[in-house]
Amino acid sequence: MKKILEEVKTHLMTGVSYMLPFVVAGGLLLTLGLLLGGGEQESGFAKKAVETGVLVFSLMVPVMAGYMSYSIADRPGIAPGMVGGLIANEIGAGFLGGIVAGFIAGYIVNFLKKIPMHSYLAALKPIIVIPLLGVGIVSLLMYIIGQPIALLSKGLEGWLTSMSGGNLLVLGLIIGAMMAVDMGGPINKVAFAFCVGMLNEGIYAPMAACWIGIMTPPIGLALATRLAPKKFTVGERMSALPTTIMGATGITEGAIPFAVGAPLQVIPSIVVGSAVGGALALLFGAEAPVPSGGVFIIPFFVKPFMFLLAFAVGIVVTALMTVLLKKNIEEEEEVAYTQEAV
Repeated sequence: MKKILEEVKTHLMTGVSYMLPFVVAGGLLLTLGLLLGGGEQESGFAKKAVETGVLVFSLMVPVMAGYMSYSIADRPGIAPGMVGGLIANEIGAGFLGGIVAGFIAGYIVNFLKKIPMHSYLAALKPIIVIPLLGVGIVSLLMYIIGQPIALLSKGLEGWLTSMSGGNLLVLGLIIGAMMAVDMGGPINKVAFAFCVGMLNEGIYAPMAACWIGIMTPPIGLALATRLAPKKFTVGERMSALPTTIMGATGITEGAIPFAVGAPLQVIPSIVVGSAVGGALALLFGAEAPVPSGGVFIIPFFVKPFMFLLAFAVGIVVTALMTVLLKKNIEEEEEVAYTQEAV
């Protein structure tokens, strides 16, 4: 079972990784156009930037589904996967439909590759038989099973869109905590994939909480080394600057060395800090249309100053809680770490 779950995660994250450049490009173009007033104009550069951003966003689901299928079945899986993702978009099944399409396409193509054929047909299998049958079967299945998925997607979209006040706060709290708890692990990836999927539906608030959970743990821990240096080893104190840079560029894994050294103190601290920051970001109305780029893309957020305020609170909560939970490093241990560093 564990192996199956690992394979599922690998295929999903392959699709997401190939999709990200489209999301970044689309998100930046869309936000740039909106900042220039493209949402209120009938023509001009700003309007075209918005339209191009939306068009690039429309490639997200097909690309994700295509490369999920590629991860399962190699190159023959790309076309059926992309077509399945395109149909998912067309019928309103969105991100969830794209995930289903990617898995269906990959396993169907793998099955078709194993069907024995006459030597004359075998030569045509990769260029005619698999593309034709793969696309045909995937299309038929998506039109059938895609409808319930579309209803589920619409329900989820409606629920998120209607969220306000306390409900929005809870959503931000959950996303922030999930992003921090395993610092780039499977739980983090599930939350990230959900937030990216919401971008495709035009819902940008969850990604703001996602960013809090991505950047807060490393920066909060780096701050803690400055607030209470005696509670950290020489190596941890020396790593404060690179850890801060990692956090600022969107690399949560910078927190891992701290967590390995004191998991019972560090993990609760980063989870609480990120949860508080994520909750406040959504409560303050912050939205993030771009899923990568670190602090450099904060100016493109909706209500960036509110995001920065929530971000700062999350960092401070993480640092203070870490300082409160950790004990001072023993002198002997400190000497050993110093000698090792030298």
